[in-house]
Amino acid sequence: MTSKMDEVFKKVLNDRDIFNSPYDRNKRDNIPKLFEKDSWKELGRLFNEGKRDEFISKVDSRIREIENQEQRTNSWRREKINELKKRGEWLKSAFDNKPYLLKQLFENLEWCGLVECKLPNMDSYGKVIERYNITTVEQYFVDKIKRTSYPQNRALERVLEYVKELYISGISPEEIAYFVRKLNSLTKYWEVIE
Repeated sequence: MTSKMDEVFKKVLNDRDIFNSPYDRNKRDNIPKLFEKDSWKELGRLFNEGKRDEFISKVDSRIREIENQEQRTNSWRREKINELKKRGEWLKSAFDNKPYLLKQLFENLEWCGLVECKLPNMDSYGKVIERYNITTVEQYFVDKIKRTSYPQNRALERVLEYVKELYISGISPEEIAYFVRKLNSLTKYWEVIE
């Protein structure tokens, strides 16, 4: 049985308003994901069944697909594609060398690729959560949301929803504050098998 904090942790990791692929302003879209929902689940199935060759083949195939789609592109995007290729190599290596970490990724993430956090530094939010009641916390978030623009304001709205969910579940303000302070660092979760 998972705790409420674990449940919210997983929701936050998979919330595209908080964590998503880096945004390419020149092409007005996100960098492609290495693996999206269905293909990520399929890769997880191959891992769980121990089908190493099929797993490696699927990763290699996806990398080639991304490279072919992105042949004529700007240098920033080309750099991100090279980072995706490295992530693919990490996945292949983790099959044998870090199976426990790879299993955690399959259990907690709905997609795999480069990630960017849409939130500002969350230290002050954690301090407010630690020191004040939920009404004051909510007002603090709302004030900050009004002062920021998209996508940061949308990410903060989502975090406020998760904070309320944790409060309602009876999680201590100290635990919630710690969790909120660490949200920015969760981008490293996608790199854990490096």
